[in-house]
Amino acid sequence: MIELIVFDIDGVITDGSVIIDSNGNEQKQINLKDIDAIFELHRRGYKLAAITGEDTEIVDYFEKRFPWEYFYRGNKTKRETMQQIEQGTGVARENICYIGDGKYDIEPLAYAGLGLCPANAIDKAKNAADIILQNDGGMGCIWEIISILEKYNDEGCAHNYFLQRLEEHTNIFKKLASDQELMDTVMKIGDRIISILENDGGIYLCGNGGSAADAQHIAAEFISRFYKERPGLNAEALSVNTSTLTAIGNDYSFERIFARQLEAKAQAGDMVIGITTSGNSKNVLAALRYAEKNSLISVLMMGGFENPELNGAADYIIKIPSLITPRIQEAHIFIGHVMAEYVEYKMFGGQK
Repeated sequence: MIELIVFDIDGVITDGSVIIDSNGNEQKQINLKDIDAIFELHRRGYKLAAITGEDTEIVDYFEKRFPWEYFYRGNKTKRETMQQIEQGTGVARENICYIGDGKYDIEPLAYAGLGLCPANAIDKAKNAADIILQNDGGMGCIWEIISILEKYNDEGCAHNYFLQRLEEHTNIFKKLASDQELMDTVMKIGDRIISILENDGGIYLCGNGGSAADAQHIAAEFISRFYKERPGLNAEALSVNTSTLTAIGNDYSFERIFARQLEAKAQAGDMVIGITTSGNSKNVLAALRYAEKNSLISVLMMGGFENPELNGAADYIIKIPSLITPRIQEAHIFIGHVMAEYVEYKMFGGQK
């Protein structure tokens, strides 16, 4: 639950522009709705603080105009200052909302329990924020915060449930964006897929349950297209239809459903992409073992579960930094999309 709101000033409370009069004096523009919104937040019991990197006469106005608990000026080390505010107020970081728009706001946006930025914030601030507001800074964006916090703090509200799931989702994708090793792995797989397809090889995907649907979806993106009219690419999701399951399961074992299909279809040099959230799918692991024994290139996509037995289970391992099944599957689809789009772009000049 949000208890404290920390504001950047220029580009949030003001519109970020500077008006210079004939005497060389600077003036800033503020929206009346935002002035009302700050006082409304105070009336609703939120603690308010501001951290600005500026230290001018105009800053004097903002310091005196609003009911701040804390006000810091000429301060560009905003994350450290937020930690001071935490200690002074006793409000934990997960109960702090920060709103900012510029390069000095990136760290505090990521640090706060809820990070908000105006619609015209810089791209890195948008990436760090949990929610991008619909209005620009100084153009009524603060008034939006009132309704957002109403829903965010109401645990019985459907919007609260949606926002919590969205926060889980965005946190994972922020971790992906900072994981250089994972990004390198994904793009290396994309280059390997290109090489395989250019040499008339095939890509085989497999997964159980929801991951079976992910495998089908990703395979379809190779076979169909993203942006460019081009030939279908040789990719296939191994079957999980009832006939296949019962026939192979009855004649051999259910653990061999994917491996048996690879025996029938795959050639040395093809790629097998196994998708599983926990990493414990016996079907998928049997397919990867088959790949290893028969000179197929193997990829394991899984969640962030620790299982030492999976070390070396595939030529490439992509671990999503989450233990939440639907969030892992969302990230798997995203990575599948990136690979399919990249292959199309490199092979046929699709959208960059």
